[in-house]
Amino acid sequence: MAIGPSAVERWLDLSTQELRAQVTKLVSARLPGDHAVWQAVRRHPALVARIRGVLSGLTASAAGSKDEAMQKVWISKARQALDVTTPPPVKAARKPVVKEAPVPEAPEQVLDFAQPEPQRQPPKVIPTMLFQEPS
Repeated sequence: MAIGPSAVERWLDLSTQELRAQVTKLVSARLPGDHAVWQAVRRHPALVARIRGVLSGLTASAAGSKDEAMQKVWISKARQALDVTTPPPVKAARKPVVKEAPVPEAPEQVLDFAQPEPQRQPPKVIPTMLFQEPS
């Protein structure tokens, strides 16, 4: 069975094993969320629920395999594709004309270099220490 929007209609009648095989192919295809196949799947809430169950089974079967990380990424992308909602078309509205207000200039900062630097204190004198030899 092929993967396409028309084939998705027949997925409702598939057994769990056959559906699992189709979902595995769909996940491996890594189609974007706005693809026609995902749109066809999202039109059938019962099919979405069955596919979620199959994806959970695929995640469990991928555990411990050498490709576990890759398969989990693909499965999470498939779950995200199931969650995508298509927004209704928005009518193009005329944009209001916005008049730009003049931007007030920031006052200039005046740096006063005439202040004297603080006077440095002379280095402290360290007293000389004398050491005596032990007797």
